[in-house]
Amino acid sequence: MSKLSAKEKMLAALSKKEGYNTFTVAQARHRFGVTNVAARISELRQDGHAIYLNTRKLEDGRKISFYRLGTPTKRMSKASRTFA
Repeated sequence: MSKLSAKEKMLAALSKKEGYNTFTVAQARHRFGVTNVAARISELRQDGHAIYLNTRKLEDGRKISFYRLGTPTKRMSKASRTFA
């Protein structure tokens, strides 16, 4: 059984159908041992995954940003076919 890379673990977490399928930068650092989360997300995006950064305001007024996997836009799909 091969060991998954941090990038693969991040994609697996985002791809889950049930449970928590989002994470913040702090959670990614803790769960996957990644120091540069933005770089791993960028690599996943370059691989063709539609990963979005969403921001939500908490009840106490703080804002929290988290990554989620979404459906690629038509523009994104067209661009990936162009470079394939």
